Amino acid sequence: MYVKETILPLLTQYHVPYHLYAHEAIAHGDITVELPAMQGTMLKNLVLTNKHHDLYLFTLPLDYRADLKALSNILGVPRFSFAKPSDLALMGIPPGHVSPLCLLNDLGHLFHYVQPVELDQFDLVNCHPLDNHFSIDIKRTDLEQLVQNSGHTVTKVPGAVQVPV
Repeated sequence: MYVKETILPLLTQYHVPYHLYAHEAIAHGDITVELPAMQGTMLKNLVLTNKHHDLYLFTLPLDYRADLKALSNILGVPRFSFAKPSDLALMGIPPGHVSPLCLLNDLGHLFHYVQPVELDQFDLVNCHPLDNHFSIDIKRTDLEQLVQNSGHTVTKVPGAVQVPV
């Protein structure tokens, strides 16, 4: 299982540029703590399930609002609910540490990875490197490539978020 101390050397090994920031713990999109000036668009990650216990990781910009009913309709799956902490254990992380990089720990490919098409407008994104005391700026395309290299498909969907005005 990857952790921050092993995921960052992996990024270096794959020649993936990133910028690391240290800060107080951030969990569940709670940004009431003082953060360093980060360049990338901050991401939030929703771990979802349905009545069949299919597992999904939905990544979207922090200030966007997910429309879970629309998302389930678009994907043609039963209504979503939030996954349990035990589901997060399958990716080797506790609640609050979720990031697309967690998918590198999902060796059984139990999670479906989904992004709104609106995320494509952001070249540089910011996510946890498997530890919510840190964040990294990373190119969105590099992050997507890492997810794909782990054997996961990046499914991009329209109409599943409400864009802030």
